[in-house]
Amino acid sequence: MDFCESINKLPNKEENTLHGKSILKTWNMTDEDIAAVANGAAILKEMRENNISPKMFESGIAVSMFCENDIDMKFAFASGADLLGLTIIDIDKKLKNNTINETAAVASYMADAIGVCENKFIEKSSRYIKRISDAVKDKKEKGVIAQKPCVLNLGSDEDSPVQTIADLQYMAEHFGGIENLKGKKIAVTWAYSPDGTRPLAVPQGIVSLMTRFGTNLVLAAPEGVELMPETYERAEKNAAASGGTFTRTESMEEAITDADVVIPMNWAPFSFLEKRTELSAANLGSYIDLLEHELRENNKNFIDWEITEEMMEKTKDGKALLMHDIPVDITDISCIRGEMTAQVYNANVDSLLAEAGFRPYVIAAMIILTRSEDARAAFSAIAERATRRYF
Repeated sequence: MDFCESINKLPNKEENTLHGKSILKTWNMTDEDIAAVANGAAILKEMRENNISPKMFESGIAVSMFCENDIDMKFAFASGADLLGLTIIDIDKKLKNNTINETAAVASYMADAIGVCENKFIEKSSRYIKRISDAVKDKKEKGVIAQKPCVLNLGSDEDSPVQTIADLQYMAEHFGGIENLKGKKIAVTWAYSPDGTRPLAVPQGIVSLMTRFGTNLVLAAPEGVELMPETYERAEKNAAASGGTFTRTESMEEAITDADVVIPMNWAPFSFLEKRTELSAANLGSYIDLLEHELRENNKNFIDWEITEEMMEKTKDGKALLMHDIPVDITDISCIRGEMTAQVYNANVDSLLAEAGFRPYVIAAMIILTRSEDARAAFSAIAERATRRYF
């Protein structure tokens, strides 16, 4: 396979602004950074599909730090790191405040990547991931570690860069390129879930990222089910700058009517997450249980916020691209009432799984771009070597 044309779009030594950095929020990345990750992921995916090994490292580890039980993202990180030849080391607990610097240094001796998932507490989760990134940077500058591994945000209280860039690339492939997303109507809508306490990272990340590419994004949620206030401000600025639009509604039907893309998902209100963080800081666990019970009971008022076949028929030509950051709460399969009906899920399950399949490649692309000074040369070397993955 000839990858030259695609690889030539990647940043060279003078252009690669991701080198040596951590990836914590997409809004701290340039459009060129986003495009480089998306393009790199597409190249790696094509290599794998053509039996070419993208192995970049002869040795090294990737440290997986998951404070939350996100099995799907954990598999994605392990798959993406293994794709490049790294050995996975799991740390399945949150580091104590007084041990973050020490553990980050120890974990970094032979590491090329550290993936962190911590999404439970407003403001604290992002600060926790940044503290690990800052600790690694500090130890490299002081000569304690020989090289600085990249720190990847695999899901925080604010953003989920891997998920949202994977979604961007999936849409780009569906519509024939990122440039073809301009003018497309994307409906991001809250949907009912019996759990009801999911973090804000994915909806906020999608709203913040997709508005940068000229889309007409509509955000639908019941009254009181809000995101962080700065998310709306960011989306409005992005839409104005890119020639798109950003609107909000309290009607799922209004959002998905004539939509090109429909993204239903459940998330907890920002006010609830703020309160839960306060109660946790005060060690009031029983009050947290009560708060979560009240939220679930209140969510039952919006049990009809569900994607049905009738709803999907209202989309553009009745053929909108349905997306979701799986796993999905499916009515009559995983729960009594959920985010979408079994009929809708069964009709779109292969597409939803294909969407999730982009995450390992995005992670691998992030690692290459942050660890390689000249990303174009790194990808070229892999392509020229053309080692078969199996025989």
